[in-house]
Amino acid sequence: MNDTAADRVGARIDDLRDELLATLSTAIGIRSVNPTYADQDYDDLVGGETEVSQLLASVYREAGAEVELFGEAPGRDNAVGVVAGSGGGRSLVFNGHVDVVPADNVDAWTYDPFTAVVADDHLWGRGSVDMKSGLVAQAFAARALRESGIRLRGDLILQAVAGEENLEHHMGTSAVLARGYLGDAAIVAEPTGAARPLTVMPATPGVLVFRVDVTGKAAHASMRSRMLAERSDQPVAASAIDSGLAVHEALRRLESDWVSTKIDPLFTPGQFTIGLDVVDGGAGGSRNVAFIPDEMALEYAVFYPPAAELSDIQGEIERAVAGAAERDPWMRAHPPAITWQMHYPGGRTDGDHPFCLTVAGARTRATTHTRLDGPPDVMPFPSATDLTWLSRAGIPTVGLGPGSLSMAHAVDERCSVDEIICAAQSYAFTAIEWCGTE
Repeated sequence: MNDTAADRVGARIDDLRDELLATLSTAIGIRSVNPTYADQDYDDLVGGETEVSQLLASVYREAGAEVELFGEAPGRDNAVGVVAGSGGGRSLVFNGHVDVVPADNVDAWTYDPFTAVVADDHLWGRGSVDMKSGLVAQAFAARALRESGIRLRGDLILQAVAGEENLEHHMGTSAVLARGYLGDAAIVAEPTGAARPLTVMPATPGVLVFRVDVTGKAAHASMRSRMLAERSDQPVAASAIDSGLAVHEALRRLESDWVSTKIDPLFTPGQFTIGLDVVDGGAGGSRNVAFIPDEMALEYAVFYPPAAELSDIQGEIERAVAGAAERDPWMRAHPPAITWQMHYPGGRTDGDHPFCLTVAGARTRATTHTRLDGPPDVMPFPSATDLTWLSRAGIPTVGLGPGSLSMAHAVDERCSVDEIICAAQSYAFTAIEWCGTE
């Protein structure tokens, strides 16, 4: 790495600390809640994403970028800035999303979630971790490079995208990539504080959501003894909840098998799961114990290896459900129905990829002589991120961002100020090493 350039830009980021935090506080004060959540008022919220994108665009311009603001829907703009390199270097994408999740339980927060507060060496507020701190740190890294007189050889592409929190990649990252804003590598500024802060995360699992609907035959609750005695495909009653629990037990056995059958060197054994997260059942529209239930719905979130084929994962789940049905006379005649509700493919960059090593080295340098000193952990994201779409576009991508994963979407969300500054320096050092300098 160009030590002189790194020293200059690191010192400039330190000088910009107060301005960075002020800009971040402004961003948190913008209620950019994703407006498409089912329990939110779209008309009340739409426009917040655009306002944050406009704020980021102003910093991109200060960094010397040519900026474009555009969206797939009114009020939901993305901002992209391109700092043109002098030529002969590799390009680099800085990516992050401008939308945040709701903060409806305001009374549970120590401070107003949409008023940034710096206290206890942390900046508090909705989006401070997920992920406005990372976005603003990326923007200020680009600005510090320019103000330090550093000209990169490769282009630096700054992306602030809409829609990520509700998995609307078509509104944000995929739309930006389709517009031609590509690079030779990318950093997504999601919070990556896991066991240790600023972990380097070069992979994300595939995420699959599905629903199983099980039917039964309603009757008076006192008919349960006859139902159990008959065990036929034409019983006096059939409990949909009994059937649904049998289906769930089959999926639990499959999940246990995955500890040994679903392996990826970046993921720990047992990290790929089939989680039952929503259950509803009863008799028709009546949820009353006087009835044997005739309907049950089970909704699952599945996390699977990024290299696995979706059809293989779906096939294993279908066979497990079919096996449970085959063992029961009622379900053989009335098989459960599976609905595939959502899919987010996994993405992966090898831990020993040159770009991953570059990011790890930059993070190590940025944290020297701080409480975060030492080489970073290299681990996968536990859930879906836009790393997927960058990776699928052929761009080696790594996640690195300030904030603890446990704080994302949480009440009293807050991000360590030291991590924000170290993240900004990590981004700048990565750009120097990866893109090259004049």
